[in-house]
Amino acid sequence: MQSNSGQLAGKVVVITGGAGGLGTAFARHIVGRGGSVVVADLLDDEGKQLAGELGAQARYTHLDVTDPEQWSAAVQFTLDEFGSLNGLVNNAGVSTGQYLEHEPLAHFRMVLEINLVGVFNGLQAVIAPMRSAGGGSI
Repeated sequence: MQSNSGQLAGKVVVITGGAGGLGTAFARHIVGRGGSVVVADLLDDEGKQLAGELGAQARYTHLDVTDPEQWSAAVQFTLDEFGSLNGLVNNAGVSTGQYLEHEPLAHFRMVLEINLVGVFNGLQAVIAPMRSAGGGSI
């Protein structure tokens, strides 16, 4: 069996919702295969701790995925720290956590903002730097 420990060497990936759950697993996996990550989340303490654990190949930035200006700042941070952007794990998301008949409309709209608009914002934010890097993966 061949080692794949360096298969992501030189790749830089932004991971939304990166401070916990699947985002943390993605970050560990990418760094373990030689890539660099920017853990982007609202959970500042957890994100900073994870980036610290992962070492020189990881950074943390605060990101509310519903805010295009914060996306621009996160992308610029990534470029400033690592020089390029090759991938996006658009992982941030929430669930309603309750039965439909009890779901307040305002909360459901928040879910849509995070899970749909947040993904859209991320896609728009990374296209130009990925093109500049010669391509990428989302």
